[in-house]
Order: sequence, then structure tokens, then C-alpha cells
Amino acid sequence: MSSIQPRKQRLARYTAPYHRRHREMSAPVDKGLREKQLARGFKYPRSMPVRKGDRVLIVRGEGKAKSATRVAKVDRKARKIYVEGFTYFKSDGTELQRPIDPSNVVIINPDWSDIYRRKLLTRVNESVEWTDAVISDFEAAEDKYEEETVGPIEKETTEESSDETEEDVEEETTEESSDKTEEVETSEDINYDDMKVPDLKAALKEKGLPVGGKKSELIDRLKGESK
Repeated sequence: MSSIQPRKQRLARYTAPYHRRHREMSAPVDKGLREKQLARGFKYPRSMPVRKGDRVLIVRGEGKAKSATRVAKVDRKARKIYVEGFTYFKSDGTELQRPIDPSNVVIINPDWSDIYRRKLLTRVNESVEWTDAVISDFEAAEDKYEEETVGPIEKETTEESSDETEEDVEEETTEESSDKTEEVETSEDINYDDMKVPDLKAALKEKGLPVGGKKSELIDRLKGESK
């Protein structure tokens, strides 16, 4: 933008196409990661556009933490990103993801699954031939750096371990059933009249009931469910 007039700068930002917004939504790459990979013969761009799947570290603003988290969504229209685990509750108890500006995060473990994004590495590493072995070793070094810097990476387990026997499964089901009966017994002893409105809404949310209405309506709803 060549003009220094604020009104023209705001208009250009508001009417910018999505490919330009993509470049504007860039975040710096972690300095330690860049130095470690440079010692191994690989260069990084100083910053790159944030993409879904990147593991980032919130370094400023609300939500600043010492643990890395995964980018769940990129909203180019609003120029905001959403990360896993960073949420807030509305007054009615609804949980929503909190938007973050890309300038508030640092990319600590980029996602290279997109072939178009790998062109960034090709530009700054002209002498490197990106074979499958080189890419796997490259990504393994990034995972190792994240584990050394912010702790182990949490991986989702979709399947149960094959070492569990049928007897263990039966014991778990019996324990769960006994726990449920204990919860039912304790829920009958709860005095909802002494609870505050936020606590009542939280109890309704756990039972999957609507959380709107006055305090008396919330109490009647909980008592009716406990019966």
C-alpha cells in the first residue's frame, strides 16, 4: 500500500482479496527451531502463513501458555485463527472457541502435508532434494524439538489396546455401573435451593438439559430430572 492516508489503508485492508489476506495472516517460525534445522543444513522462512494443522505456541495476549496446541481453523475473512483447547463460555453456558490474531502465536511445529506449502522450503533450500526419506527425517526433527521445548506431543488414541482381556472389560463395566448408581444416590441428596445460578447451569449442562430461564425454573428442572 503506497498511500499513507488511514482511510485508504483501512479500505484496502477491508477489500483485500483472500490470497492477500492469506499472506497477511503470517506468524513467525520459532527461532530455536530455525537455528536447530539450520545446523542440519535446512533453512526456514522467517515467517509463514498459518495453516490448519500447525502446532503453535501462544506467546502474547489472552491465552498465553507454555504448551503448544494445534490450529483447528483459519478464518481469512475475519483474519483470525482458532486453536484447540482455547475456549470461552457464553452467558447461556454455550462453549465457543476464542479467536486469536496470528501475530500472537509462534509456529513451533509446522504441518508440511500440503504440497503447495512445501514450495516455501524449495525456495530457500534450492540444493535439497525433497524425497520421502528427507521429509520424514525433517518432520521427525521438528517433533523432537517440540518435545524438548514444551513437552511431549499428545496423540489421540482412536483404538483400544489389544492387550485388554474380556475379564478386564467386564470389570470396568461393573465399576462404571456402580459409579453411576453412586452418582444417582448423591444427586438425590443435593440441595439445589442453596446453589447459585452458574452452578445450576453447569449441572443442567452436564445432564444435557436447557440452561435458560429463572433460578426457580432451573431448580424445578433439576429436581424433575433427579426424580
